[in-house]
Amino acid sequence: MVLKIEPSLLKRHVFLFLGAIVAPCLVLVALSVRMIGQERQLQAKRASEERQRRVAQVGEELLSRLERIKLDLAIAPAKRVPETVVFVGSVRDGHLLLPWDANPNAQQFLQWIGDSRFANKMRQAEHEEIIAGKLDDAVRFYREALGSTSQPAAQAYARLSLARTLRKMGKSEDGYLEYKQVLDSSPDLADEHGIPLALYAAPPLLDAGRQQKEVLARITAHLNKSERLPPAALYLLRDLAARLAAGYAVGKLTNQIQDREQAEALQRDFSRLPLLTQGQEPVWMAYGEPLWLVSLAPQAGSTNAMAIVVRAREMLTGRDSSLDQVELASGKTGEPLGEHFPGLRATIPAGVEGDDTFRRTFLLIAISLLVTLTLFAGYLLLRDVRRELRLAEMRSQFVSGVSHELKTPLTAIRVFAESMRLDDDMERQTQREYLDSILQESERLGRLVDNVLDFAKIEHGRKNYQLRPISLAEAADAAARIMRYPLEQSGFHLEVVLDRDLHQVSADRDAIEQAILNLLSNAIKYSGESREIALRLFREGSDAVIQVVDHGVGIPREEQARIFERFYRVPSEENQRISGAGLGLTLVEHIVKAHGGSVGVESNPGEGSTFTIRLPLEDKS
Repeated sequence: MVLKIEPSLLKRHVFLFLGAIVAPCLVLVALSVRMIGQERQLQAKRASEERQRRVAQVGEELLSRLERIKLDLAIAPAKRVPETVVFVGSVRDGHLLLPWDANPNAQQFLQWIGDSRFANKMRQAEHEEIIAGKLDDAVRFYREALGSTSQPAAQAYARLSLARTLRKMGKSEDGYLEYKQVLDSSPDLADEHGIPLALYAAPPLLDAGRQQKEVLARITAHLNKSERLPPAALYLLRDLAARLAAGYAVGKLTNQIQDREQAEALQRDFSRLPLLTQGQEPVWMAYGEPLWLVSLAPQAGSTNAMAIVVRAREMLTGRDSSLDQVELASGKTGEPLGEHFPGLRATIPAGVEGDDTFRRTFLLIAISLLVTLTLFAGYLLLRDVRRELRLAEMRSQFVSGVSHELKTPLTAIRVFAESMRLDDDMERQTQREYLDSILQESERLGRLVDNVLDFAKIEHGRKNYQLRPISLAEAADAAARIMRYPLEQSGFHLEVVLDRDLHQVSADRDAIEQAILNLLSNAIKYSGESREIALRLFREGSDAVIQVVDHGVGIPREEQARIFERFYRVPSEENQRISGAGLGLTLVEHIVKAHGGSVGVESNPGEGSTFTIRLPLEDKS
């Protein structure tokens, strides 16, 4: 019986659905959107006023803290600089001098090593070492240079050259002793570039696996007082820390190097900043990324100005919960902080919402729930439609495949019959071969028709099996005999290995034969270039096992779970050239499960497939 829906009834149901469900939902959504829009406008107005109030509060608090730092540094610049301050520089003639640009020890280094007696000895030593190649004389002159000066920096400089020459002579231990003395020297001893001389002794010692703890201690000491170290010294320290796998030191030095690089960029751009043209009002300019705040202050005991550079982010953290969430930026987002902070803006987080929060939340949840249910219903409908379309496509492929399967044996039967009719003088042997072919094609046609009829019965739940004790070996033999001719015609060799001592099982012999025939037919179709097929019957535990093995194209692992579905065929270009209806394995699975057994497959692409049927053995008692 086919249920048909009248078009008018269908239209009425559609209109009722639209009127009872869709229209009220649309009205509810429209009203909710309007209410939310009005509340949003009111909330935006209140939020704008609140932001302006809080921006003014942030500006006042930030200016107060910054000016307090400026005042402390102006009164007592020799005290320890706060952690929020990146550096304090000096401004001369409109140019910014960085702290490490004025290291007095570094400036005196050239004067110390330029002393005439010391310099002459060093030149003689370098000539003997590098040009003449007389290392003994070079060592003697280096030692004389060492004894000719009382300046620690010049002595450390001479010891570095002496240690290098001793290592060249093969006196590594003496050289390492000289390097160790330099490593233990004062961290304030620096060359003309501001690099501590002790750092030059660290690489050769680390290369020899020596003084690792001492080098790490020296790195730590410089980390604690690195505000006057130039970028070159920090690079060298970071390389040494990396060699010692001191992750904390590497990270801290990397941050300091980034600060140095940004400080040098500020030095280049300083003359273009409007700080020097501001009036008497305190001004803090925003610079760089991460954001710095820069201002000028009078320098105690000098006519020069003092440039103070502060980290903007750290000025608002760990002090006040209301300021901790404020974001400062020099872009176009946020609210301007006022005349004391030109170009600086603050992003204020949204305040606590008013009493309408619950209603807005409820409306949003209701709308979300409604939209979710509608989308879910649409998904279910789409899934059903896609499933029906897929089933219709598979049925169409099935009809096409069955038509092709029917056409092939019918064409062969007609060709052989017409050949026998037209050739009255045909030899008897040829006639017998033609008749065998007609018989085999008829049997093939019968098997196909049986498959289709059995599938139709299975679909309608009317397929019954006559279970009685049978010999599986005899059923397998019968299937092998039926397939003998098509196997021989295609050049296949069928290896039959049967355990004939298996006792009987309760089964429908015709159904078991049909299952084996379907597996053998599939093996012929999908063997590719291989011509070896095996049919095996043996016992495994309490089961009788039937296996059909081929060495053909194989089945991808991800497709093996679906090959027993009705109408399903593995979607590959090679399979498209092989005729089939997609019912054989479906019938095999139904037959085996109806007998209380199971069917499975083991396969790899290009290596063939092994289909295994397991049937429970009948108890002898």
